[in-house]
Amino acid sequence: MEILRPEELAEVEERLREGLSSEIPFISELGDYLYRTGGKRLRPTLAIGFYKLLGAQGEREALLEAATALELIHLATLVHDDIIDGSPSRRAQPSLWKLWGNRIAVLQGDFIFSRAIAILNRREASLRSIVTDAIGEILQGELLQEGLRWRIPTEAEYFAVVERKTAALFSAACTVGALLGSPELPEARLARVRQAGRRLGIAYQMIDDLLDIFGDSRLGKPTWKDWEGGWITLPFIRLLERAAEGSEERLRLLLQREELTAEDRAELLRALERDKIRERLILEGRALVHEAKQLLAGWGEPGYEQALFELMDTIVERER
Repeated sequence: MEILRPEELAEVEERLREGLSSEIPFISELGDYLYRTGGKRLRPTLAIGFYKLLGAQGEREALLEAATALELIHLATLVHDDIIDGSPSRRAQPSLWKLWGNRIAVLQGDFIFSRAIAILNRREASLRSIVTDAIGEILQGELLQEGLRWRIPTEAEYFAVVERKTAALFSAACTVGALLGSPELPEARLARVRQAGRRLGIAYQMIDDLLDIFGDSRLGKPTWKDWEGGWITLPFIRLLERAAEGSEERLRLLLQREELTAEDRAELLRALERDKIRERLILEGRALVHEAKQLLAGWGEPGYEQALFELMDTIVERER
């Protein structure tokens, strides 16, 4: 069985394009540019997957609108992230701020947020609160991250950022889908859905951190973007934790430099590879996905469960 059939994806895409459009041509031009940069549409797909897993009992139109709002929120956060991080490109295309400047990009991100909220306002309060609470968490995560830039965070500080900035929206997508799929779902089961979504979000970010270091910029994801923005991620935190006596000071010195030479990066890469940091974090990501599956095992029709679990696997087993 398919979690997201082509015609369902087309419906989400149509609503997404509508949400990015405006009666003002310039705003529509900006929205069309963002739309054409594409994306995995993972959050809408998770929402639809949980909706089907739980029986698809609720209103389908509400599901499609919620899925669209989730993707709009994600897109708005990316626009703002690129400004904050100074990232010149995304998905192998120039970032919005790089083409139109910071002020236009900030306002366009705000406009996209407003469109997502307008869609949610058409739905009941319980649905709105799930997503608006996630927005609040995302913004708290952004602010927390800003306070940690240009220094090496502890592992607890790193996860405090990731749980808010990334995992909150994953959890909201899963929860919205589950609640619409089974409107009478007991709170205990809904709590398990939220927990599963957070584990998926954390796993996703862990792999994103690895791709930022080991990825190929030709795949549309610039490498070392996090470090260049002053954000030291989990691979380097784990590297420091495992550093042999006498080498930690050298690693800290490298990570806190304002600029890294090609030789500096090569030295850090060798250290990461020597301590098998990539392999260890991939295993941790797989373990988190497994935990998410265990929280949900046996809930729905086996075909949909298998399809959803296969989708979860792609969160870790990906190249971009």
